[in-house]
Order: sequence, then C-alpha cells, then structure tokens
Amino acid sequence: TFADLWLYCYRVASVVGLLSMQVIGYAEGAVPYAIKLGVALQLTNILRDVGEDASRNRIYLPREDLARFGVSEAEVLNGVHSDRMTALLQFEIARAHQLYEESWQGIGLLHPDSRFAVATAATVYRGILGKIEANNYDVFTRRASLTLTEKVSRLPQIIWRLRALNRAYSVADWER
Repeated sequence: TFADLWLYCYRVASVVGLLSMQVIGYAEGAVPYAIKLGVALQLTNILRDVGEDASRNRIYLPREDLARFGVSEAEVLNGVHSDRMTALLQFEIARAHQLYEESWQGIGLLHPDSRFAVATAATVYRGILGKIEANNYDVFTRRASLTLTEKVSRLPQIIWRLRALNRAYSVADWER
C-alpha cells in the first residue's frame, strides 16, 4: 500500500533529513515538512529506478496503485511500457510533486545557511520527475537524470523561491 511505501520512504530518506536538521539547525514546526521532503525524494528515486529495480526482481510501487491502473507485477518485471503504466507513473509523479510543494515551506524553517543547499537538492531532484515525463515515461530503458546545464538552469528559480521564504522566516524563527 502507499502507507507501506510511505513508511519505507520515511525510514530510508526522511530519517536522514531529520538527523541532518539536528546538525544544521531548525525552527519549531520543521519536522513534518522534513518528513514529506524525504518521502518526495525517495519516491522520486523509486520512480526513476522502476526498470533497474525490475531487473533485480523488485517492485516498490504500491500494489493498490498497480491494481488501480490495471498494471500487473509481471508487466513491471518484464518492462512493459503501456498506456496503463504511463497513467500509473503520471499518478505517482503527481503525488511526488504534491509532496515537494507541501514540504517547500519547511525549508524556511531551517537555519538560513542551509536553506540554499536543501532547496537546491529538492529542486534538482524534483527535476528528475520532469525527465521521466520528457522520456515519455520510459522508466525501463532510459534512466532519468539531469545534465549539469539543466541543474544550473534551475538556480534562478531556486533563488527566486528562496527569497520569498527568507522574507517569511527570520533568523529569530530558527533560534527558538
């Protein structure tokens, strides 16, 4: 189920964020945002690696979502690229985008010196979802990744979005 996948993502990614926050500093209220960001990052990783995982006889997509879109485990394991698989990936990508959006405000609750790094990691990693789309949802034969140029091209967007966060959250917010 997605609840099972959420727990997996929490354990492998959100915990890293929660531990990192202890080092970089954060304001009250940041924890739920960090958890969502970790889940978004790990879900992105799972979507990018569907084909690689299938070649190892692994499927991390929730069975309930496979059933919802009429995709069998055999189709995933055999790398069948179909309209149903595309619809499933679109659904999971939308879920990941929502988690990225819901977690964004939490970056403003981090120590100001760490906000840019976290925002950059989140934005660049989120870009992988766009590459899956640009690859026509072919997660079986094409690994979605961003070139250095594509990563650097996101910097103005990151800076613009961070300015809004920096205005909303002062240094005093994280010193509590």
